[in-house]
Amino acid sequence: MKKMKKVLSVLAICTLLVTLFQGLPVQAATNYYYVSTTGSDSNDGTTRETAFATLTKALSKASAGTTIFVLNGTYKYSETFKLTKNGTSDAPIKILNYSGHTPVIDFSGQPYADSSRGFQISGDYWIIAGLTIQNAGDNGIYISGNYNKVQGCFITKCGDTGLQLSNGASYNTINRVTSTYNYDSKTNGENADGFAAKLSIGPGNVFRSCKALYNSDDGFDFYYATNAVKVYDSEASYNGVADGNGNGFKVGGNYSADNHYLEGCIAIGNIKRGYDQNNNTGCVTLLNCTGINNNVNFYFSKAPSTGTHQFKGCISTDGVNKDKIVGATVTDCTFYQ
Repeated sequence: MKKMKKVLSVLAICTLLVTLFQGLPVQAATNYYYVSTTGSDSNDGTTRETAFATLTKALSKASAGTTIFVLNGTYKYSETFKLTKNGTSDAPIKILNYSGHTPVIDFSGQPYADSSRGFQISGDYWIIAGLTIQNAGDNGIYISGNYNKVQGCFITKCGDTGLQLSNGASYNTINRVTSTYNYDSKTNGENADGFAAKLSIGPGNVFRSCKALYNSDDGFDFYYATNAVKVYDSEASYNGVADGNGNGFKVGGNYSADNHYLEGCIAIGNIKRGYDQNNNTGCVTLLNCTGINNNVNFYFSKAPSTGTHQFKGCISTDGVNKDKIVGATVTDCTFYQ
């Protein structure tokens, strides 16, 4: 009888443990894969010595919690990497440079076409960091997914905007990315921005410490965003080639009411305007922003549909033409008017 009671006690404890652990979230496995120019896709990819040769192979293995390390070298591709899988907040999917390495992902094999993007992220919780991305037939990186991060990347010489958020993209963070020398020959430079958050994005998108330089259209383009974007400590300079608009920060368009927020930004030497309202009917906030030697440094020609723009601590220097400020509350600013 005592033996039976002991068995029942053990069963009760096991039942309790099963009940407790059923309520805990399942943690995604952490997997590491490596890509090297000296690797082989017949390898297992799990060490530097047994690395894959292609990012294509590594991505086929990716799931929540996977980290893909890309070693030094130039990797040439003609396909678009369509990142449709989802990571999680605790287990994102990562594509990273290996420590101290500066890999180049070159899409010069792509045709010049709207569908020829480098990385197309429709999934959630991806991180891309430490890569040079160049020569894509359209965008270097195009994001329509959510909670993704791009950081420490260099994007250049793409056939359209270097990095674009569109089509509902929400809560994405772009940090310490430079986007430069992007040019769309098909429209003689009218479309290729450094960065774009436009054409119906969702909420929560943020740019930090980014640089948009020498792009054919605008540095940052928020045309018809439909949700507010925040930009911190970023630069948009020397943009505008051929038929490009040539604005540094174009903070709206198509009469969408978007309350964008810019802090600590600088626009230098853009062909048209440093900061351009461009028919945004919302209230824009500029805090400690500087315009230098643009054709017009600050151009906000219409009052918001409700409320006022908020400009504080802004400085306009060496503008070719006068700034235009309408419908704004201005504090401690120096404008050329």
